[in-house]
Amino acid sequence: MKCTARFYKMNYDFSPEFAEAHHDGNESENNRFYDWEDELALTNEVKDIEVIEEGVYQLQGEKGGEAFTEDIKNVVLFNIIGEDDSVTQMACSKSLVMKFDVEKTENEINLSVYLEEMEPLTNPIPGIYIAIQDFPKFLVD
Repeated sequence: MKCTARFYKMNYDFSPEFAEAHHDGNESENNRFYDWEDELALTNEVKDIEVIEEGVYQLQGEKGGEAFTEDIKNVVLFNIIGEDDSVTQMACSKSLVMKFDVEKTENEINLSVYLEEMEPLTNPIPGIYIAIQDFPKFLVD
């Protein structure tokens, strides 16, 4: 089955009153519901998605020629399990997540994650959203 993940950053300036008065409650060009949206479609076949609401994400990389692994605590982990038992991991700091939905049908899994509008974040790699206060300080130059 296919899997698509969508991440939505809510727009703080969205006015439901303006939308109702001028656009039948819908968003418009100057009154958008989301600041941005990321869509990630996995290319491998998947069989399930596991959600861990009190997870730890291991951020790995290199700084100054030295490899590092840093635990990011208080995250919601989305472990997407492939038909070959591989795991594709997506994660969001818990403070960022307003809500999330997982919809499964016979042929696909759709993950929708709605991120807080006022919480600053960083997106070091696709599918990983870390609140600024949770990001390792030694990585910020």
